[in-house]
Amino acid sequence: MPLLDLQKLTAELSRTWAGFLRDWDRSLRAGNYPQTTRYNYLLVC
Repeated sequence: MPLLDLQKLTAELSRTWAGFLRDWDRSLRAGNYPQTTRYNYLLVC
């Protein structure tokens, strides 16, 4: 099971905010950030 489940993390957010977080995560992946770092960053939001 993957550590980072964006669907689960953004379930209670509006579609707009969930989209922002998905885009932000995509940019972090493009920067080769590890999954644990991305997970921690998204939890702080």
